[in-house]
Amino acid sequence: MLAYVNTKCRRPDGSYDSYCTVSVPVRETARPRKGQTASGYGRALPTPYQIQWHGRWYRVKVICFSNAGSAYIGKSFDPQLTVDIDYGIYTS
Repeated sequence: MLAYVNTKCRRPDGSYDSYCTVSVPVRETARPRKGQTASGYGRALPTPYQIQWHGRWYRVKVICFSNAGSAYIGKSFDPQLTVDIDYGIYTS
């Protein structure tokens, strides 16, 4: 399993310009109970994954208000720093 951190910069017109994608170590832990909602939707839903970013382990959180969610690290969602987790399960 691999994780990728995507860094971006906001342009003056409101769109985003991608700077780089960095592969980082990821580990799976027990799913935290605090922060879970009954519906599965919300702002800071914790996942069982942690990534190592700049020498420190951060919990990956998800913001989800529809059928798709965005994974991020930090205290609040910032579209300039997102996380993608690759589970390595591919079939052809």
